[in-house]
Amino acid sequence: MNWEIRYRTSVEKDVDRLPVGVRSLVLQALAGLASNPFPEGSKKLKGQESRFRLRVAGSYRVVYKVFLVERLIKVEFVGHRKDAYRWF
Repeated sequence: MNWEIRYRTSVEKDVDRLPVGVRSLVLQALAGLASNPFPEGSKKLKGQESRFRLRVAGSYRVVYKVFLVERLIKVEFVGHRKDAYRWF
């Protein structure tokens, strides 16, 4: 059974700003989250309840929150790692 994925409004713009090669890898990673919210390489962020990060293409991160009861994933950030943890 697949998980529902929702995105913050800024995520669509963040994905559009990515380099073309990285963009396709990020979109594949986002599609993969629908079947497995905890893929290999994902890590729970310290001090954050149910917030995880997924490393994509080396220096890029997808930060998302998992709601187990609702089977929902909310993607909060997609971008370079230097900017990924600024707000969390």
